[in-house]
Amino acid sequence: MSKYHLPPLDLLHSFEAVARHRSFTLAARELCLTQSAVSRQIRSLEDRLGLRLFRRLHRAIDLTAEGQRLFESVTRGLDDLSACLAALGAVTKAPQITVSASVAFAWFWLMPRLQLFGALQPEVDLRVLATDQPVLPGTGDVDVAILFGSGQWEGLEARLLFGERVYPVCSPAYLHNHPALHRPEDLLDQTLLHLEYGKLSFGGVDWRSWLLRQGVNGQPVRRGLRFNSYPMVLQAAEAGHGVALGWSYVTDPLLAEGRLVRPVDRILEPRDGYYLCTSADAVQSPGITAFLDWIKVEAAVRDGPRMTQENATHAE
Repeated sequence: MSKYHLPPLDLLHSFEAVARHRSFTLAARELCLTQSAVSRQIRSLEDRLGLRLFRRLHRAIDLTAEGQRLFESVTRGLDDLSACLAALGAVTKAPQITVSASVAFAWFWLMPRLQLFGALQPEVDLRVLATDQPVLPGTGDVDVAILFGSGQWEGLEARLLFGERVYPVCSPAYLHNHPALHRPEDLLDQTLLHLEYGKLSFGGVDWRSWLLRQGVNGQPVRRGLRFNSYPMVLQAAEAGHGVALGWSYVTDPLLAEGRLVRPVDRILEPRDGYYLCTSADAVQSPGITAFLDWIKVEAAVRDGPRMTQENATHAE
């Protein structure tokens, strides 16, 4: 014998929708049923209970006293059931985290390594937000941000991933066609590839600041090419269109593969570095902790130079 003497739950569900909307038409639209089907369900419920639940008015309906009492009870029950199911879903749902990074960092450094993270943490649902307008943790759904800067951001906890070296790069074919390119001052007579973007992502290092740091004060003779995306800058460099500034976390592997070469043996080490940032107030989930632990290990074993707080060579 059943413990609960209840009418079918689909009848109660339809009753709640009609009572809430005070309309058979709107309830039918919400339930994806015809108006006549909803009317039959309400009549069936009233027959089972032996009560009138609605007063049919001219072009309107209203709840009877019994209908109002049932409506309040059904609403409480459905609300409790919905909250319970949502809580159970939150427990069983795969952990999801959103990581923001610059387009260049996401494309060249993070994306090639994501397969490794997925193999180690297959249950984590990772979303990467690639944008050159920095999005800070705690903004929207972002849990972790990889930012280039001093490491001082209000309200954020920042852990240094690695520092940076900046040096000229070009294609082997371009260097072959410009054999006189050896010294920093020789760059003034080359086609320079510019990234037209502010200091938030790349610390303000551009051709002018790089050349000044090498003691070169002149102006380029040739008209350069300008891009608003670093992947486009490197694509132009590989295609032999000119000389670009290479950031070592991106271009060191391209040098190792022979896709790019260094025509001038000079570097600039910016004061800033790449930081792994989380909100200081946020409670870190297991998925976030797993990602933070993984990316710190990846940064520690990456090819190329490493920078720590103690031994970094700073640029002015």
